Amino acid sequence: MLELRVQTQARTQLLDITTLVNERLSGSDAQLVVVFVPHTTAGVVLQAAGANATAVAADVEAALERIVVESWPWKHTSEGDRNPWSHVRAVLTGSSLTIPLERGALALGNLQALFLCEFDGPRERTIRLTLI
Repeated sequence: MLELRVQTQARTQLLDITTLVNERLSGSDAQLVVVFVPHTTAGVVLQAAGANATAVAADVEAALERIVVESWPWKHTSEGDRNPWSHVRAVLTGSSLTIPLERGALALGNLQALFLCEFDGPRERTIRLTLI
């Protein structure tokens, strides 16, 4: 298993980690990688990026903030939780993806990029990569 650490900059943020992951996978002869985020307030998604898709990440961030509102009367705040909305946002994105590899790199579509989804930042996050 390989591991990456990244620093997020905002409470809610989609951080493009495609280049970091590809750098870490360089030289691998594996066929698949499982990308796993071991956090209950973060997730991982594939989404559009690059030319003609530069605002997609910001739109996804804004949509998740509108879909899951921080000011709702969250039940588990009574248990001392300070960030209940971030758990729900993480459920909507998921904690892992399996992605095919081609010559040691993510075999993504033309506009696809791999994003870490931060919902309780800023903070340092871990990404685990399991090669198959």
